[in-house]
This record gives sequence, C-alpha cells and structure tokens, in this order.
Amino acid sequence: MDNMTLLINPETRDLVFDEDGSFKKIFDEDTVVQNVRHALRTWKAEFFADETHGTDYERVVGKNQNDIDDEEVKEVIREAVFQEPEVSRIDSMEVKYDRRSITVTLTATLVNNETITLKEVTA
Repeated sequence: MDNMTLLINPETRDLVFDEDGSFKKIFDEDTVVQNVRHALRTWKAEFFADETHGTDYERVVGKNQNDIDDEEVKEVIREAVFQEPEVSRIDSMEVKYDRRSITVTLTATLVNNETITLKEVTA
C-alpha cells in the first residue's frame, strides 16, 4: 500500500502545514484512518460532489432512544467504514449514541493485514 494524502487536523478540519510552510502529508494506514474518520463525520449526501459518501445518520439520529435498534446503528456505521476499500474487516466496534450524536471507537484490519484504531469519532 502506498497511499498518500494531505493531513487534515481532526479537531479543526483544517489542512496542516509543516514548519517550511508546505502541506503535511500522511501515508498508508494514517491515510486510511483519516478517510474512515471523514466518512464517519460526514452525513450521507452532505458532500455535493459525491452524495454516496458519508454515513446514513438519517436512519438513526433524531429518534427516540427507545426506538433506536442497536444492530441498525452498527450497520449504519459498518456501511460507512467499508466505503474505504482498504478496510478488510472490523475487529471491534463500540458505539455510544443518544438522540443527537453517535460516538464510535473501532479497530479494523486492512487488506494488507495491518491494524488501525479510531478513538471516539463523534458525529
């Protein structure tokens, strides 16, 4: 795998610069982590250039807590994670949610057998 992309600060969502003023780049597993994080933080159809990108939160957010099906929430998350073609399987996933937000922590194995971890991605 020889993935490269520009680093986006996970808190501010701004591009990050090196000391010399050039864009900071990330590679391989770090790129996959960033891509999955962005898929989880983006509502499906939010990005005008690709309306299939993102997470279908409309299926689960805004419902009464008693009406939310745990398996449906996990399926919504799985669908978003597997938009990243480098992800082979999800090894563990913890999902916390309420009526207004969903927080995901997960570990996944990539097609190259490397492991990635995302800690508390909230949308």
